[in-house]
Formats: sequence, structure tokens, C-alpha cells
Amino acid sequence: MSTQTSDNNKRIAKNTGLLYLRMFILMFVSLYTSRIVLQQLGVEDFGINNVVGGFVSILAFFTSSLSNVTQRFLNIGLGKGDIEKTTFYFRQSFTIMLFISFLVLIVGETVGLWFVVNKLVIPHDRLIAAIFVYQFAVFSAICSIIQVSFIGAIVAREKMDAYAYLGLFEAFARLGIAFALMFSSMDHLILFGILTGLISFCTTAFYICYAIKHFPECKCRLYYEKSLLREMSQFVGVNLFGCLAWSAGVQGITIILNLFFGPIVNTARGIATQVCGIVMRFTDSIMTAVKPQIIKSYATGDISYMEMLVEKSSKFSFFLVSFIAVPVIIECQRLLSIWLGQVPDYAVPFTRLVICEQIFNVFISPLWIVANATGNIVRNQLYGRLFSLASLPLSYLILRIAPNPIYPMLVLVFANIAYWLYCVWDIHKQVNLRYKKYLIDVILPSLSLIGLMVVFGLCCYEYIQIANSVLHIVVMTFLIDTMGAIVVLFLLQKQEKKYLYSFIYSKIRRKKG
Repeated sequence: MSTQTSDNNKRIAKNTGLLYLRMFILMFVSLYTSRIVLQQLGVEDFGINNVVGGFVSILAFFTSSLSNVTQRFLNIGLGKGDIEKTTFYFRQSFTIMLFISFLVLIVGETVGLWFVVNKLVIPHDRLIAAIFVYQFAVFSAICSIIQVSFIGAIVAREKMDAYAYLGLFEAFARLGIAFALMFSSMDHLILFGILTGLISFCTTAFYICYAIKHFPECKCRLYYEKSLLREMSQFVGVNLFGCLAWSAGVQGITIILNLFFGPIVNTARGIATQVCGIVMRFTDSIMTAVKPQIIKSYATGDISYMEMLVEKSSKFSFFLVSFIAVPVIIECQRLLSIWLGQVPDYAVPFTRLVICEQIFNVFISPLWIVANATGNIVRNQLYGRLFSLASLPLSYLILRIAPNPIYPMLVLVFANIAYWLYCVWDIHKQVNLRYKKYLIDVILPSLSLIGLMVVFGLCCYEYIQIANSVLHIVVMTFLIDTMGAIVVLFLLQKQEKKYLYSFIYSKIRRKKG
């Protein structure tokens, strides 16, 4: 192993560790915050906030797209050591974002506002509060767009400590919102919207100030170069369609559920999304840490190292999320009862299905990073995302025939599986991803692990009866994860076991020293 590769692996490990520390703190803070917010807002207002925020997510669908574009170009510039070109990439991205944020403002205050007032199912006496929430949600969406280039610079520079600290600030600030709701006599839904918008503004300001202070390429200046604008705009345009299709499929389901079943079902959907977000943060940390290295390795022509990163990050991320997802799926009813006290209707099946849907993103994310690195994203975004887009009209038709809120969630699961399989085919065409190697090294170990854990967990659930819910969850989680750890030891390759043992041994020696 070369010195450069060793340094890259150490950097990935360090950054992953920082992101996991951030993730664990965020997880506990988010759980406690959500419980208080649900109690203070009530089921109906919580559902209103979810559906209005979901609609704004459609307006801000390109936030993720712009983040990918910015990181991709900055990583290429940094990978080649061309600071001047990196500066031009950043300034052009910043200019594009300002323009698009203006478009979001126009669309949000015309079509979006009309839809909220005239089409969403909102109790008449809560319409004014919903409009307040919507206005501040639009403001938050604009802040999210403006900060994307600066976050892209932080991630591209692999300064995960700053990324982690700013994320912690946002989490504890949201905890402050929860306490403010407890002691305020103001309309809680309106206050929640105002304070959420304020946090978005503060977070954006911090990202901007940090990036400007530490990175020479980050300057808030408008920039225009025709060839560069065309290059980035083409990349953005394809990304925009893909993100729009994804938002229409995923966030659009939230609106469809509102139209058919009202804000109460949206509360269950919102809770399921929050739980799934907490579970999937475990893999997001790995992907955030490994993403710059995948793009830089492609830019420098080190395809074998890039392929290794894709396979290892896919497999280890799936292993990790299985240790969290399986106990959550099996013990979902008890977990939600302890967390929320009173569990809304459909919250349990929604949570299980959303986790099943999102778990395949563990396989999709590395493939998507490769597509960004190569720049060949047309098939992935224009054609692949049609699976996500198709879930919206299909869900609507199914609900017209059989109005059961479970069915749209099932549609999303199958749509995501179809998209993942399409991504595998697409990356095979681009960089000659070997089907057999991918199947043997990634898919079979991953599915074997989660399959055995689910079967073992269901058997334990059937025979273990403990009156205390917390103790029951602890015992079940311990048994399932212990069994999973044993299976992982058999599934790891020889080189992976050797690296794991040496890593643990070095940590033990460091503590003794």
C-alpha cells in the first residue's frame, strides 16, 4: 500500500470518526427534541408542519443537486492542485445559487403559496398559522441553497471537524426551540416556524464565515464565464431533473397522503421520516467522509482505488446500518411508545417501510458519487429517476382504487429497489463495474447479514417476554447485534479481518500507553 493511499485511508477514518461523534450526539438530541415538539404542537399541528415543510422541500429540490455539483467541481480542482480553477468553480457556483434562490422565491410566493392555501387539507382555524410556517420554510429553503457552495467547500477540503461542530450547533439550537415552545404563550406552530427560520439563517451565516476565513477560493463575488457557466449549468440541469423527480416521488407522497387522509396521517409520515433519518445518519457519515476521495481518485486516474472505495463503503455501510435498522424494525412499537408516549396511527408500519426503502440508498450513494466523478449523469438522472417519478401517479391511482395509506409507502420501496438496480447497470457501462465481483463482495454478504439478523430477531421476539419495555429493547438489541457481529466475522475477507484486528490492537495499545 502506497504512502499516499495510507494517508488517504487514515484521513477517511479520522473524518468518519468525527462525523460519527456528531451523529451520535445529533441522534439523542433529535429524539428528545422531536418528542417535545410533538407534545407541544399536538398531532394535528405536527402534521401541518410536516406537509407544509414537505411542499417546500419540493421547491428546494435542487439543494442536494447543487451540493453535488459544487463538491464535484471543487474536488476535481483540488485533486489536480489547481487553486485558481477551484476559485472560478466556486464563484460560478455561488452566482448560479443566487440566481436559483431568486427563482425559488418567485415560485414559492406564487404557485407554492396558492397551493398551500387552496389545495392542501388544513383546518380553517389553522390556515393562518400554516401560512406563517410556510413563509419561514421558504426562507429556510433559500438559506439552504445559499449555503450549499460553502458546505461543498468544507466537505471538499475534508474539514469534517467544522462540519461536525456546526451540525451540533444546529441540533442544540433546535433543542432550544423545543424548550421555547414549552414556556411560550404564543401560538406554538407560528413560533416554531419563526425560530426554525432563525436557525437556518444563523447556520448559513456560520458556514459562510468559516469558509471565507479558511479557504482562499471562497469569495462572495459574482462571476461569469460563458464556457464554465455552460459546463456547470449542463451538469446542474440534469441534476435538477433527477432531484425534482425524487422530490415529486418522495415528498409528493406526503402531499397525496394529506389530500386523501388529512394532516393526522402526515404526522405518522413525519415521525417515520425522522426515525429513518436518525438510522440513516450512520451511513451518511461514511459517505460524507469517503466522497471526496472517490472523486479525487477518479480525477487522478486511480480507478482501482476508486473501485475499492465504492465496494468497501457500500458493504461496511450496509453492515453498520443493519445493526441499527433491524432492532428498530423489530422493536418499532415499543421504541415509539417510549419515545412519544402516544403513538399515532400508521406510525409503526410507516417507520418500518421507510427504513426498508431508504436502506437501499446505502448501495445507491457510492454509485451516485462515481457518476458525479465521471460527469456522465444523464442516464442516472434523466432515466433512472423516472422510477421515483412514476411512484407519484402510481400511488395516486392506487389510492383512488383502494384508499389505504400503506400502499404509497410500498410503492416507494419498490421504486427505490428498481432505481438501485438501474444504477448498477449504469455504472457498469461507465467504469466497467464487474457484476460478479459486486455481487460476491457487496450484495451477497450484505443481504446474508440482514436476512440472518431479521430471522434471528423474529425468533427472539417470539420467545423472549420481558414486561419492562426498555429492558426488552436492550436485551433484543444486544442479542440481535451480537449475532450480527458473529456473522460479520465470517463474512469479512482475510485482508479486512487483518485490518480490523490491527486497528483494534492499536487502539488498545494507545489507551495502555
